[in-house]
Amino acid sequence: MSDAKKPVLEVRNLSVTLPKGADREFAVDKVNFTVNPGEIVCLVGESGSGKSVIAFTVMGLLAKALKPSSGEILLQGENILAASEDRLRELRCTRMSMIFQEPMTALNPVMTCGDQIDEVLRSTSSRAASASAS
Repeated sequence: MSDAKKPVLEVRNLSVTLPKGADREFAVDKVNFTVNPGEIVCLVGESGSGKSVIAFTVMGLLAKALKPSSGEILLQGENILAASEDRLRELRCTRMSMIFQEPMTALNPVMTCGDQIDEVLRSTSSRAASASAS
């Protein structure tokens, strides 16, 4: 199958366990969806249904208290649930991104916007420099 026809993202049987003592066992349970090239997929549900948990899990940004307990998340065929933090950081810089719904949590209010953008650019250029040195 050509890359143009392969799914960009596949979420297969994803379950994310909530901490003990929560009101239920899972934040999300056995979620499945596919995003094909050129397709837009929307996750719709009431507050607390797990939409943000799914997005954070896909990005590898899930809170430490939550754990994916089953399933796969395939980004262009690569299971990102098995990826290292370094690999996830690389993927976030090159193949995936997220637009956060709360601007006050996306930017640090004690740093200027310019300093935050500079921090990202410095981090990206230092990774590029280390990659070219190898």
